[in-house]
Order: sequence, then C-alpha cells, then structure tokens
Amino acid sequence: MKSICVMLAALLLIGMTLTATGCGSEPAEEPSLTGTWAYSDEETGMGAVYKLEEDGTGTYTMIVGGEEVTYELKYETKDGHLLVTYVNNETFSEDDVFDNEYRFEDPDTLIIKDSFGAEMSFVKQ
Repeated sequence: MKSICVMLAALLLIGMTLTATGCGSEPAEEPSLTGTWAYSDEETGMGAVYKLEEDGTGTYTMIVGGEEVTYELKYETKDGHLLVTYVNNETFSEDDVFDNEYRFEDPDTLIIKDSFGAEMSFVKQ
C-alpha cells in the first residue's frame, strides 16, 4: 500500500512539473509587418497596398476606380498601433502622424482599423 502511495505521489509530481513547464513558455512571436500587404473591395473597386520595409520606410498605394496614387511613407509600431507619416508629397504634411490600430488575424492576414473604426483585411502578397 505504501509503495502505491509513493508511486501515485511521484506520478502527480511529474504531472505537475510538466504542466508548470508549459506555463512558462515564451509567447508566440507576432508576425512581421515587413512585406507587401493588399486590400481589395470588389463591390466598390477600391483597394490599397502597403509595401513596408524593415528600416521603417515604405509606400502606400491607394486604388480607386482603376486609378492609383502612391505615397512614400515612414512607419513605426507601438502597442498595437501602426503610426504612419507620409513624406515627399503635396497632400499630407510630414508633421501628420496617422495612428491606426492593427492586429494579425493569422500570419498572412493583417487587420487595420482606420480612424473611423472600419476594419480592413490586408492579405500578405
């Protein structure tokens, strides 16, 4: 009887050790924003493409009715926010920082919430 109690206690200790080890694991690494991300709305014909480089630069192309306008940009991320500044253009001031929340639905789908609260799904190209 004593040996059964010792064996059960050992099994319980092993089970607790394995459970505790799993709790201390590192959280999964967030996918990288680096790359080309495309959004397309078939109904309206509108779309957008972000090309984001590792050095914090990139481009944003807006597509409306077959017309495309591309802006150079600088970006950084902070606490789930994509902070974008457009450079070298006549439309936006380089002092303006566009702050959009973002999250990954999966490694190939980036959800960006615009300033009006609308969510757009960008797919990695």
